[in-house]
Amino acid sequence: MRGALAGAGVVLLAGVLTGCGGSDGGGGAPDDASEKDFCDAFQKLGESGDDFDKSKDAFKDLEDTGTPDDIPDDAREGFEIILDIADEADDQKEAEKKVEDLSKDDRSKVEAFSTYTIKKCVDMPDLPSDLPTELPSDFPSDLPSDLPSDLTDIPSDLLSPTS
Repeated sequence: MRGALAGAGVVLLAGVLTGCGGSDGGGGAPDDASEKDFCDAFQKLGESGDDFDKSKDAFKDLEDTGTPDDIPDDAREGFEIILDIADEADDQKEAEKKVEDLSKDDRSKVEAFSTYTIKKCVDMPDLPSDLPTELPSDFPSDLPSDLPSDLTDIPSDLLSPTS
């Protein structure tokens, strides 16, 4: 499930990038933001929608806020990649192209940033801790192959396609 969420996060990040530009990259962004400040800044990206100016302001806020100090190195690099794309893209089409052109390694870093952000900023209900991890041993391992079939009694005109 987290893999699907991480994929969704990358789509979200790529979508947010489509209307942005105007920061100076993420290399100088702080690395000691509180989790709350980071998540609040990240949430502004989602709220900016397709509005170019709002996206630009949201990326600047995210850069000014920076990341919490517990962010893994690859996720921090993904954060910087996202901010660099936002900085370099002059329009939606260019941003989309830059996202498409990311190397496998850079895409992995952006996914790491997305996964980190989802874990930190998305409220997900905790799964029950008492879920079984293995199937009970009394389940049959194979189904019988000699089951009767009544399909031979269907009239042939019902089996042919209608026009």
